[in-house]
Amino acid sequence: MTNLSYEIKQPARQELRPYINRCIHFSSLNESGVQKSLWPEPNIVLLFNFTRTKLNKEICSEVVVVGLHDAVYSIQPEGDEVDIIILHFAGIGFSFLSKKNAINITGRTINAKDVFGEAITNLFDEMRLTNIIDERQVMLDNFFLLLLEKPKASFPYLGKLAGALQSDPEFSIPQDTGITYRHLSRIFKQRIGVNIKTFRRLCRFEIAKTLLIKEEGNSLTEIGYESAYYDQAHFAKDFKKLSGLRAKYFEPLCFI
Repeated sequence: MTNLSYEIKQPARQELRPYINRCIHFSSLNESGVQKSLWPEPNIVLLFNFTRTKLNKEICSEVVVVGLHDAVYSIQPEGDEVDIIILHFAGIGFSFLSKKNAINITGRTINAKDVFGEAITNLFDEMRLTNIIDERQVMLDNFFLLLLEKPKASFPYLGKLAGALQSDPEFSIPQDTGITYRHLSRIFKQRIGVNIKTFRRLCRFEIAKTLLIKEEGNSLTEIGYESAYYDQAHFAKDFKKLSGLRAKYFEPLCFI
C-alpha cells in the first residue's frame, strides 16, 4: 500500500520569510523507485536526507546545499522509505544566512557542513528524532533565527530586486539606486549566484513551470506570454533546454 505525501511550509516567523521561501516535507512508505526532479529555479536549495538518497545517481551527504543550476537534478532514495526536506532559500537568503557568496556554489552541490559547520549536523540529528512536520519546522525556524543579524547595506535592495524579478522577469531596474549598474551586477552575481540576465531566465522558467501545472486550459502561447518570453519560439526553445522536455509534455511528468 502506498503512503506518499508532501507538505509545503513557510517559516512561521515573519522575520525569516525574506530569506526562506518554503520548505517541502516529503515522505512515503512502501514507495519503491520514487524520484523527485529538482528543476532549475532562481533559488538555492538545502536538502535534508533522512533516508539514504542519491542526487544525480550518486549517494549524497545527509544535508547538502544545491547551488543555482540550469539542468534537471534527480533525487532518488535508495530504499522504499522516503523522508526528505527540501528547503528553498529566497533571493538573497543563502548569502545572508550562511555568510557565504552564492556564486561559489553555482552549478555545484556541497556538503552543508562546509557552509553551516557542525551545527547543521546537530540540527539534522535533532529532526531525525521526530517525523512530525510541525515539530521539524519549528526546529528549522529556530536554527535560522540564530543566524539572523543586521544585513549589509546592499542586502535589502538585492533581496527586493530578486523578488521583483521573480514576480516579473522583465522588471526594469531603476537608475536612481545610488549604485552603479556595474557594481550592482557584480554584487548581484556574488550574492545571488548568477548574473541578472541568467536570473531573469530562471525566473521565466519558474513562472512557466508553475503556470503549466496550475492553469489547465491555457494555451502554450498564453503561458509563454505570461511568463515574459519574447515569443513562442523563445519559450519552446528555452523551456526544452532547462527541463529536457517539450512544454506540452511537462505537466504529466512533473511531481514534487
